[in-house]
Amino acid sequence: MNHSGMNEKKIGLVFFYCTQQGEKVSHLLMEWDDAPLVELRKVALPCSGKLEVFFLLKALENGAEGVALLGCPEEECRYFIGSERAKNRLRITGKLLGEIGLERDRVRRFVLKKDAGSTDIDALRQWIEYIKGLNPFHRDSEGCAG
Repeated sequence: MNHSGMNEKKIGLVFFYCTQQGEKVSHLLMEWDDAPLVELRKVALPCSGKLEVFFLLKALENGAEGVALLGCPEEECRYFIGSERAKNRLRITGKLLGEIGLERDRVRRFVLKKDAGSTDIDALRQWIEYIKGLNPFHRDSEGCAG
């Protein structure tokens, strides 16, 4: 987990997010938009519950080293059960990754609460640093075609 900058490669991250959180997501991810060692791909969803396990795995297959879902708290979901569905799908995806020998935390769900602010950005920073410290599982891949 050496982050001295000498041998670091660009990592691809895919962020799926609920459109209800669009403005907050843009603000949260702003510091990484032009980061030299992080390539972001943002994918808007009508609801986080629309995210299927297939899309999480496909993003990893296409070059992402980490995939995150930024969504609403269960009690604030506009579609009532979308956030609960999303939570279960991330759990299943993490389990599948563990079964094939990859780190479960390569996929992560972040619940964006109305007043969390710096808590959200700190959690994102920690996760991105965690992903940067993992051994890449792609060979000579550039970026994240997601």
